[in-house]
Amino acid sequence: MTMILANPAQPFRHILCHLLKRLRARWSTINSGGPNAKSYVLVAGAVVLWASWPALATAVSPAPPLLVLGASALIGSVLSYLLAVQQGRSQAFVSVPLKTLVFVAIGLMGNNAFYLAAIARIGPAEANVVHYLWPVLFVLLASLLHRRLPSLLQMLGIACGFFGVAIALSPKMTGNLDVFGVLLGVCGALTFAAYSVGRSLAKVETDVVGPSLGLAGVCALGAHVLLEPIYWPSAKELFVIALMGIGPFTVANVLWDRATRAGSTATISSLAFLTPLVAMGLLAVFGLGQVGIAVVVGALFAIAGALLSSGSK
Repeated sequence: MTMILANPAQPFRHILCHLLKRLRARWSTINSGGPNAKSYVLVAGAVVLWASWPALATAVSPAPPLLVLGASALIGSVLSYLLAVQQGRSQAFVSVPLKTLVFVAIGLMGNNAFYLAAIARIGPAEANVVHYLWPVLFVLLASLLHRRLPSLLQMLGIACGFFGVAIALSPKMTGNLDVFGVLLGVCGALTFAAYSVGRSLAKVETDVVGPSLGLAGVCALGAHVLLEPIYWPSAKELFVIALMGIGPFTVANVLWDRATRAGSTATISSLAFLTPLVAMGLLAVFGLGQVGIAVVVGALFAIAGALLSSGSK
C-alpha cells in the first residue's frame, strides 16, 4: 500500500498566502482613493508622530525618564483640554470617572516609563522592537481572559513576535546584552497590552486619554522628586519635551480618532503596524540610534507576528 505524504511546505505556503492576502486587501483599499482617502492621510500622520517617540526620547537624554514623562504628559493634557474647550467638550473632559482615570493613567505612565528606561539601557532601535511585542501579548492576554487557546495562526504570530525580538537582540548576545534593559522593555509591552485589553473591554466613547495624561503627569513628576535626582532641563531638552507632549501624546491621538471616524477601523489599524519601521527610519535619518540589519529583520518579524495574531479568529 502506497502512502501519499502531504507536502511539508503546504502549511508555510498557507501562512504566506494569508499574509499576502491581508496586505493586498489593505493596499487595494488605500490605493482606491474615494471617501476613505482622507482617513489614510490622517492615520499616516498619526503613525509618523507615534514613531517619533523613540527619536524624541533619545534626543532628550540625559534628562531623567520620569521627569520627561511627567512634563510631556502634562503638556499633552493641557493641550487636550484646550482642544476639548474649542470643541465644546470641556464638561466631558473633566467628568471622566476616577477609576477610568486611574486605570488609563497607570497604563500610560507604566508603558512609557518602562519604554524610556529600556531605551537608556539597550538602545532606542532595540527597545522599539521589544516594545512591539505588545500586539502579540495583547492576543495572549485576551485569550487567557476569555479562557480559550489562541488559534494556530495566532500562535505562529506570537512565535514570530518573540523570534523577531531575539533576532534584533542577537548582535548583543555575545556578552554585552543588558538583560534587565530587555526586561524593562518587555514590561512596557506587557503594560500596554494589558491597558489595551482593558480599553477594548470598557468601550469608552469619550476622550479619556487627555484627562488621564494629567493624572499620569502629576504622578510621574512626584515619582521623579522621590526616585530621581532633581534635574532642570536645558532649553533644548524643554523643546523636545514639548514636542513629545504635543506630537505623540496629543496630535497623534486626535488624528487617529478622526481617521477611525472617517474610515474602516480594522483597515486603518493595519497601517499602525508600520510604526516600528517608521520609528527606525527616523532614528537612522537623525543619527540617533544604530539601526543594523538584525534590528530591521527583527522588526519585520514583529510586524508579521502582529499581522498574523490580529488577523486570525
